[in-house]
Amino acid sequence: MALFDIPTRSDHASDSAILQKMKQKKLAPTVVKGGGGISEKIATIKAMVEKHLGKFKDEYIVIQDENILHDYITKSIENGVISIDTETTGLDPLQDDLVGICIYTPDMKAAYIPVGHISYVTGQKSKNQLSLEFCGKEFSRLIDIKENIMFNACFDLRFLKNHIGVDLICTWDAYLASRLLNENEPSKGLKALHKKYILRGEEDAFKFDDLFKGMNFAYVPIQTAYLYAAHDAIITYEYYMYQKQYLRLDSERQDMRDIAWVFHNIEMPCVKVVAGMEDTGVAFDLDYAAQLKDKYSILLEERKEDVYKMIDMYKDDIDKYCTNNSNNKLSNPINIDSPVQLAILLYDIIGVKSVDKKSPRGTGEDILKKLDMPLCNAILEYRAIGKLMNTYVEKLPDCVNPKDGRIHCKFNQYGADTGRMSSTDPNLQNIPSHNKDIRKMFKATDGYVLMSSDYSQQEPRLMALLCNDPKMINAYREDKDLYAEIAALSFNTTYDNCLEFRPDGTTNPDGKNRRSQAKSILLGVLYGRGVPSIAEQLGTTTKKAQAIKDSVFKGFPAIEQFEKDSIQMAEDLGYVTTLWGRKRRLPDMQLPDYEFVWKDGAKPSDDPLNFDDEEVETEVPDELVRKYVRKLNNAWGSKRQEIYEEANAEGIWIIDNTKKRADAQRQCVNARIQGSASDLTKLALITVGNDARLKELGFRMLIPIHDEILAECPEENAKECAERFTHLMNIAGGDRFTIPIHCDAEITKVWYGEKIEI
Repeated sequence: MALFDIPTRSDHASDSAILQKMKQKKLAPTVVKGGGGISEKIATIKAMVEKHLGKFKDEYIVIQDENILHDYITKSIENGVISIDTETTGLDPLQDDLVGICIYTPDMKAAYIPVGHISYVTGQKSKNQLSLEFCGKEFSRLIDIKENIMFNACFDLRFLKNHIGVDLICTWDAYLASRLLNENEPSKGLKALHKKYILRGEEDAFKFDDLFKGMNFAYVPIQTAYLYAAHDAIITYEYYMYQKQYLRLDSERQDMRDIAWVFHNIEMPCVKVVAGMEDTGVAFDLDYAAQLKDKYSILLEERKEDVYKMIDMYKDDIDKYCTNNSNNKLSNPINIDSPVQLAILLYDIIGVKSVDKKSPRGTGEDILKKLDMPLCNAILEYRAIGKLMNTYVEKLPDCVNPKDGRIHCKFNQYGADTGRMSSTDPNLQNIPSHNKDIRKMFKATDGYVLMSSDYSQQEPRLMALLCNDPKMINAYREDKDLYAEIAALSFNTTYDNCLEFRPDGTTNPDGKNRRSQAKSILLGVLYGRGVPSIAEQLGTTTKKAQAIKDSVFKGFPAIEQFEKDSIQMAEDLGYVTTLWGRKRRLPDMQLPDYEFVWKDGAKPSDDPLNFDDEEVETEVPDELVRKYVRKLNNAWGSKRQEIYEEANAEGIWIIDNTKKRADAQRQCVNARIQGSASDLTKLALITVGNDARLKELGFRMLIPIHDEILAECPEENAKECAERFTHLMNIAGGDRFTIPIHCDAEITKVWYGEKIEI
């Protein structure tokens, strides 16, 4: 059952009362989508499995005997390798059930161990299945196996831990390996990847997803289920064998050794830590959430009234418009949640001028901000409250697990192509920090305190290391503010004149302004922003922003050189790398600005009636290419379209790759910095998560938020935990992180609550 299907709170009772209601509510029975009942659905599944996988009947086995499982586990230990997959009733390891376990080791048949199948006829548990207790006893023997292979390991590890009580370690997650080997790979599922790389597309990798949609796997008869399930275990192993030849620490290629290092020293050790955070979850204050719902419901109505008061100022104009346009789309009152009706009000009735060429009648946030009129600002305030209500205040209580009163999200360890983590169901990395109310719904476990620690200027420090600029590195080694140091050298003044605060603690407006300008330029480079975007952020002209950027580059030429080197790396290699060697592949950087091809695959013949076997010209001649490139480089807008049409008349297609290259170019620096930051944060998760002393103290991590880690510990251990927590984060980067970095722990009872001094 998905997290958002958990029953909702219906009143303002205490947390315990609300949770009791959740526990008592019956879960709906399995609903089979499509025509026919469950028996017809089972018959279809049987037929399809037999058709596509029947050939494996003698190659796969069902293990329903304890001795056979014992012998199979023994053989796996002797081989030093096993691949494991699980079949479940849903995606939540804490609320859904384990149906079966799939295993494979070389020289044995792929096997399926049924543990939770139910007869769809009687509704009772099917006979001849192994107990969870016995499976736990046998699988505990695999704790120290040399190679334990899975695909999307966090899911399987959590189901095994929560249902058979065994906390295994996965040594090879074929999903994470696939992301490291090619993060741009469009295929994400095991079967599709196996078909592409192992079967070379020659056989059909039958997808059962649609077949099982709406179907509880527990109802599938064992003699049918084992063919489908055991198949996953063996193809996981086959895909692992394919990947293994590339992810080698002793590879002849340095770039592949680097990727292998990231896989074995960052991604794989991080799996167990991530699984632990998902299992732990974070405590949630349902009482406070109910209070927020009341508060924001009132605020929403107030903001709505504000909007309608302003709309009422245009009542005569609205009436006139409606009289002259009998078939208009306006309701009475105007629906302020309708983009169409808002557009009519703004552009047709009030008559505001469009501020966006791409969306001349747009009503999005950016456009309303640019219009900057009282009505638009009131609409933005109304929307902001509505978003908080819909996204957080109303939805988050529905995500609480009724068994423990905690929210357990899903962390996607390789969420972004740069390697950065993300989270879903719900997204706990996106809880707004600018609003002081929302994060306070998350609280420490009773008797515990929350503890957050973030890296100070994580990304600028990483840029200093990647730039290898002595001035930037020395600034950090001397414990200076890098933004102020950059501003001082860029604007030819002293360091003190670029600090936000004077020695006596008073604000230094000029220093703050210089520092802000230097910071905007540096972060602009980090995030691949163009000068117009930086100018908008600084609130100045593009010309002035360019001048500031030039000053920064003059004072710190290594920053500009790093930008150029990163672009050159992508053009030469097709990828850029992080400080630890992770790749971000940007193949569009190796495209030419323009490609020229004959429309019909060859140059048109001058004589269409000439059928002689003369040699055809398949490549567009260089002189034609040069001619059109010269024209395109000196043309903009509609003039370019004229050039395309001219070439078309000559039988030539021009493929314009300039936008693709520009998009890729903007990612070159950011991919290196963001990817390096991701590597460092994951190393911190591993270092902190595996620390024996913190475990003894009851410390546990809850949520990683990019450069920050939120954790909790028993209140009486807060001081020691805080000191050790920050120390471990500081040293997590190891030998490659050669400059000081600081982390300060903030201790509270609720997230973003009042600080507790220790």
